[in-house]
Amino acid sequence: MVPSFTLALWYPAGAIVDNPCGLRMYFDTLTLAAVVDELRATILFGRIQRVLLAGPLTIGLEVYAHGQRRYVIASADAQTARIHLVSQRLTRGVDGETPFLLLMRKYVLGGRIVNIEQPPYERVVLFSITKPAESRKRSHSPDPDEVILDELDDDETEETEAWLHCDLIVEPQDRRSNIILVDDNNLILDAIKRVTPRMSSRVIMPRQVYTLPPAPDKRDPLRANAAEIEAIMGVGDPVKALVNAYRGVSPQVAREVLVRACGTLPTSGTGLPTYTIAARLREIVAVPPEPHLVNDETGPIAYAPYRPLHLPGAVPMASMSEALEVFYTARQQPLGRDRRRADLEAQLQASREQLLHQREHIVNELARVNELDRLRWEGEMIFAFLHQLPRGATELVVEGERIALDPNRSPVEQAQERFKAYEKAKSARVILPARLAETENRLAGLDQLLAMLAIADDATQIDLIAAEAEEAGYLRTSAVRRQRPRGRPLQVRSSDGLPIYIGRTARQNEEVTFRIARPTDLWLHARNIHGAHVIIRADHPPERTIAEAAALAAYYSQARDDTAVEVDICQRRAVRKIPGGPTGLVSYYPERTVRVKPERCGEVVQKS
Repeated sequence: MVPSFTLALWYPAGAIVDNPCGLRMYFDTLTLAAVVDELRATILFGRIQRVLLAGPLTIGLEVYAHGQRRYVIASADAQTARIHLVSQRLTRGVDGETPFLLLMRKYVLGGRIVNIEQPPYERVVLFSITKPAESRKRSHSPDPDEVILDELDDDETEETEAWLHCDLIVEPQDRRSNIILVDDNNLILDAIKRVTPRMSSRVIMPRQVYTLPPAPDKRDPLRANAAEIEAIMGVGDPVKALVNAYRGVSPQVAREVLVRACGTLPTSGTGLPTYTIAARLREIVAVPPEPHLVNDETGPIAYAPYRPLHLPGAVPMASMSEALEVFYTARQQPLGRDRRRADLEAQLQASREQLLHQREHIVNELARVNELDRLRWEGEMIFAFLHQLPRGATELVVEGERIALDPNRSPVEQAQERFKAYEKAKSARVILPARLAETENRLAGLDQLLAMLAIADDATQIDLIAAEAEEAGYLRTSAVRRQRPRGRPLQVRSSDGLPIYIGRTARQNEEVTFRIARPTDLWLHARNIHGAHVIIRADHPPERTIAEAAALAAYYSQARDDTAVEVDICQRRAVRKIPGGPTGLVSYYPERTVRVKPERCGEVVQKS
């Protein structure tokens, strides 16, 4: 018999997602069952030829099965916990090699999936995998996450006596979500998130015995009857009553059952058609999956493995995986942007702390250097009163000022020592002000980047700001060579049909002001705060266009959320680069100031 190991993914009822509309989505047992059916039909008996970390808490598998490559994503992220097929080849989302990824390569890469199983009502998917310890058919690949086989034959067999066995267990459980690698002895090899005894009574650490979370003490929904429904219902919320009583029933499933049985969602458990509720509950669990995606004007807001009558706007989908992919792709665009922003902000703030510490050190050194003027005066006074100093003198008093002397050393030696210290301080006095000015400029440039990051509307702008921060030396250069993102200033057409250009990074600000603008064009900027450089590229623009450009300058500034913002306006010829200053920082004079409400206006012509 060929040994095997298991890839297990556990999904508790608490794996939920909040969407912008306030609707909570549950990756529940029924959704998981629909996905498992699709996985069995597509990747069973397939070979895992690529493993990767698609994100800090997300794994990706590429499986060759039935003559096709299939891609599986499994996430333990608290906001996006799930597993499903995806249509596109996954890309690596984590730089470097983590210990967990190395173990995935050893125990999972090159393995064959021989069974896919979901225990009844359990949020667990088990991928039984067979993998030889050494494969003679593996060839070298430039990607360490990938194994290339000389012959990808679904029916091939390996002749070897050495096999590797493990379980890969994914637990999407809100903030307790995890991905865990377990060996054949049920001992934990490692986890994406280690959980110590101080963090939880359920310890997830290497060399600990793995145990599944305890199963809930609930009823089987396939055996639901009117008497049971009558017993659990009361004056309280009927949705909670069903969720608390039956296994695999999420709040979304409970709402659907009640709407199908009652026509509308009841607010109390009294007087309900218990026979019909029991029938609809058995029905929704037993019928084959019918994947649907629910949309509103903002995009996808929900999914279900059935037609959700309690949610308007549902459309049928070809598969549960397709519905999940569309939903989470839309979900992760703003989520990924916000996470990228938070990560970059943390890195930039750390650089700012270093610069502040450096500035404080320079200021302290400068103060100490300025105090060394007294050394020169003390040396001069010692020489001036040298003939009056007795042997072994301990002090010299001049005009009420006391000069301490060492009785064991000659006054001449002590005076020369003071002059040497003074000469050394003179060179520092020349260097330190320049270093202080350079540090101040770097702080100003970094504050500008932080301000532009705070108002960045999309991931492209965040990547541009990150690239500029790396070029300026605020961030450590990545060991992985990436193509520098390209971006153009935002171009808007005013209500009068005139072009308005807006810089959304430091480099774009410089491009708008000193490359796109003409000397006579109007230049706008929020007063005394960081923000976008805005120009109106037109001769004698009307007041309506000027007002719109001012509103845009206020919107793309640190004061975006204020009710009114002061915006300076001048001709571009009045704007000057700050000598030796960072990219994008300027001075200007003369100017006039208007007070406007920050808002987006005009028609976007070129976004990036």
